[in-house]
Amino acid sequence: MVKKIVIACLLLIVIVNFAYRIDIKKTPHELVDELMYFPSGFALRALSVGFRVPMADLVWLRFIQYYGEHRMTDARFELMYHILDILTNLDPKFLYAYTLGGLMLTHDAERPDQAGDLLKKGMYLNPEEWRIPFIYAFVNYIFLKEYGIAQRYFRLATTKPDAPDMVKRWYAFITYLKIGDLKTSLALWMDLYNSTQNPEEKEIAAIYIQSIKMQMDIEFLSQKIQEFRQELGYPPSKISDLLNAGLIKELPEEPHGERYYIKDGKAHSTWKRGI
Repeated sequence: MVKKIVIACLLLIVIVNFAYRIDIKKTPHELVDELMYFPSGFALRALSVGFRVPMADLVWLRFIQYYGEHRMTDARFELMYHILDILTNLDPKFLYAYTLGGLMLTHDAERPDQAGDLLKKGMYLNPEEWRIPFIYAFVNYIFLKEYGIAQRYFRLATTKPDAPDMVKRWYAFITYLKIGDLKTSLALWMDLYNSTQNPEEKEIAAIYIQSIKMQMDIEFLSQKIQEFRQELGYPPSKISDLLNAGLIKELPEEPHGERYYIKDGKAHSTWKRGI
């Protein structure tokens, strides 16, 4: 018992040192070089002697802190995959490390290749889990436009125990109905938002829900601008002209709290960030 406590204390020191190395003021390249020497999850598993789950929880908390720090500052996530790889070596059953990690690697780090590696690792280590192939299909559908791959992995997710009706619905939808349009993407993000209990996953989904709604509004308004020009022989100068002409029933509300305007014959939003 004493030996286990001593080992646990030593591992805690390692984690504290890990946090320190992330926090210190160094260039991103220096940080990456230093974190490459952080013990792999396999090494920590060998050392932990029954404390793997608490150690994984500590690494996960540090990962969330790391994510928040960089999202609020430089938006650079060079260490994201490395930390998640360590975490999933330490605890191969840590589901959110795969699903949320896959979304963050794709959305924030812009590394869908690393997301794919992490999610494939998760599928191999958790063959009965439906959510990991679902997120892999999701990434391929939404971000990579690899609809054939998305269809195969949506189907794989349907074969897993406890797969909800949502998964089966999306496999049928991708197989038999129209793919690649904004309405489909919006519905998929809405399903993810409503099905997850993880606040970070909800936040990412909400970002895309707002952006897709904005894109749909812009497409709709741009079409009405063309109709205005065809009917009246001159272009509208502002969005409210469409309302006054009876081409729209109400002014659409920009989902980010911004406003729509007309430029070069098309609708635009004053929101600066896109997806």
